[in-house]
Amino acid sequence: MTSFDTGGMPSFHVRPLTTDDTPAYRALRLAGIGELPATFCTTYALESSLPLAHISQRLQANRYQIIFGAFDGDHLVAIAGLRREPIAVVHDKASVWGVYVAPVARGKGAGWQLLQATIEHACAIPELAKLRLAVAQDNHAALSLYLRCGFTLDEGALPLGMLQMQLLLPRPAIAETMSESDVFMKINGLRKVEK
Repeated sequence: MTSFDTGGMPSFHVRPLTTDDTPAYRALRLAGIGELPATFCTTYALESSLPLAHISQRLQANRYQIIFGAFDGDHLVAIAGLRREPIAVVHDKASVWGVYVAPVARGKGAGWQLLQATIEHACAIPELAKLRLAVAQDNHAALSLYLRCGFTLDEGALPLGMLQMQLLLPRPAIAETMSESDVFMKINGLRKVEK
């Protein structure tokens, strides 16, 4: 587990989930799908019909996927996955997916701590240079969280009502190739979203 400065907010225990967390993960994911169906790439009916063994397999971390959870005591209150493709041409990118924070933990730093752990894990993978995610345009809380974590809007084509965001990971090769105009464009793009 990694500790983060939470600015006086409660500190949550963040760690990779294991197969022992299957029932809690399933319950929280189903709660998220029930509350925000447009945010997830599945339906409540489909997800609830999956056998527990299938969900347990999803929680087994490997070199291409890991799922983190934030805990308040023994209670799982937030989840986020990190997935990358094994295909060589896109091995430098990973997707943040399945992010959900239970209502009881919102506004208390759980989402921020969870995303920081996910980003820290991604930074430890040498070949990764960029994280991507999709967020519903009207999900202002999630959008605000991603912006605070350093994500910026991307021009990727997504279904109507969804925004694509990206985070360039701190890599020397990337930092050296960013021009002053690239930095200015990112700052201007960020200002447009915050208005």
